[in-house]
Amino acid sequence: MPVKKITSKTKFPSSLLTPKNLIIGGLIILALLFIVARNYFIVATVNGQPISRFELNARLNQQFGTSVLDQLVNERLLMGAARQQGIFITSQEIDEKIKEIEKSLDGKMSLEQALSLQGLNPSTFRKQMELQLSIEKIFAKDGTVSATEIDEYLKNNQNLFPEATDPAKLKTEVEGFLKQQKISKLYEEWFNKIKKDAKVSKNI
Repeated sequence: MPVKKITSKTKFPSSLLTPKNLIIGGLIILALLFIVARNYFIVATVNGQPISRFELNARLNQQFGTSVLDQLVNERLLMGAARQQGIFITSQEIDEKIKEIEKSLDGKMSLEQALSLQGLNPSTFRKQMELQLSIEKIFAKDGTVSATEIDEYLKNNQNLFPEATDPAKLKTEVEGFLKQQKISKLYEEWFNKIKKDAKVSKNI
């Protein structure tokens, strides 16, 4: 016996499309969706009492919403200004910076452990590296440190390095420290001006 093919023109029995069956089908679909999404909407239970994601988000927004929003606004202002200057940070540059940081840990702890102590995850850390590298590029020329500045700092702060045994390494570390100091000062002045001129509208 030949098998009848179901085509777009094939009609289903009208008995299956009754209002009652449609309601039952809808309830089944809703039940399945609830089961699948339950872990998303319910973040915890305490003695059988659920704590919803909406409740969690409301509490987080109430306690930290303003500070987190300010942080996001500052990030957008910084990245927007950097891109206007043609500055873009690649994934490779971020990877190289992370490798430098891992090397500086000298095996005392893993990068994951260091991030955990600061309450950071890899994704957030990479974003911070992108912001830091953008700032360094913006002030690459103005943030240079001369050999005279390094020698003067070492002369005036000899008591800070009583156990230093490698002069070349010490000078490199001091150069990095002085460079960060100079860039931080330049960045603060520059960013305050950008923030003052920006049009920011907040709804919380």
